Amino acid sequence: MERLRDLVVTSSRIVILPHTAPDGDALGSTLALRSVLQSLHPDKNICVISPDLVEQYLGWMPEVDKLLHYTTSSDEAIAAIAEADLLIHMDHNQRSRLRYQPLVEAVTKSSAQSILIDHHLYPEAGFAVCFSYPGISSTCELVLRLVQALGWQEYISPASATLLLTGIVTDTGRFMYGCFAPDLYHRVSDLLSLGADYGYIIDRLSYHGRIEQLRAQGYVLHEKLEVYPELRAACFVLTQEEMQRLGVSKGDTEGLVNLPLSVEGIDCSCFIREDRGQIKLSFRSTGDFPVNEIASRGFSGGGHLNASGAEHYGSIEEAKNIYLYQLKCLIEERKKS
Repeated sequence: MERLRDLVVTSSRIVILPHTAPDGDALGSTLALRSVLQSLHPDKNICVISPDLVEQYLGWMPEVDKLLHYTTSSDEAIAAIAEADLLIHMDHNQRSRLRYQPLVEAVTKSSAQSILIDHHLYPEAGFAVCFSYPGISSTCELVLRLVQALGWQEYISPASATLLLTGIVTDTGRFMYGCFAPDLYHRVSDLLSLGADYGYIIDRLSYHGRIEQLRAQGYVLHEKLEVYPELRAACFVLTQEEMQRLGVSKGDTEGLVNLPLSVEGIDCSCFIREDRGQIKLSFRSTGDFPVNEIASRGFSGGGHLNASGAEHYGSIEEAKNIYLYQLKCLIEERKKS
């Protein structure tokens, strides 16, 4: 803890980095930490570099205008990393999660000290300070704990509290998974006391989608959903061609993977989406069914017991077959235990 404090105090140029295609937890944790550190040390140059643009469904989050986007300002982003004396990696366990090779190379070759703050399994080695707690709900909760432990809570503004609560809300599926520790709700209470606007968060996440998103839901449920009753599971695929035809972005597919779980008799759901040069997989489950085991064993992915993700560098059919194979193996193991 004191090592983190010392690195912040002795650094004049700090760069904070969320993972590629940042979600609510990545954005909330990075922007809130930037705000706290900037309030604590107004003289320091603190920059948040996002590998990708923010998806429309999260564009309302406070302080997103403070982001420097690598995809639109690559030279400026690489220069900021080269000049930094401290890099803080947020909500990703591997530098490769920055995705873009020049960006990965820049942080790898940097002579700056580096800190990892994350809640995913298997953190990469080589960080001067590593705060990795897979059992925690979100990186936003971890940031809140660190800020409070360091005595910096007074620097959490209402906007920062809203950012941190947004990350907790989105990474727990609105308190549906990864959120069973009583202490989490004490932390949420702290954020509400600090001015977090829970009503605004839920309003923005629930009622401001695009019509294309609704049509995509109908298309998936009517045309694409495959159900495996004997496995108590479901799976659906969206190709890039289908997404273009429907007019949907990656952000518009947020939450689709949860839909099959509303059906009695389905305990596990998998969404396979074709992306640029890779296949993205999202897994969700109910009860104690560990989809993180499927993500880890089949794809070297990971996440929560009930919510995990992975990537596959091959065909959609390969990804689907691996999912079904790992699912069957896991079911058989659980029968024997």
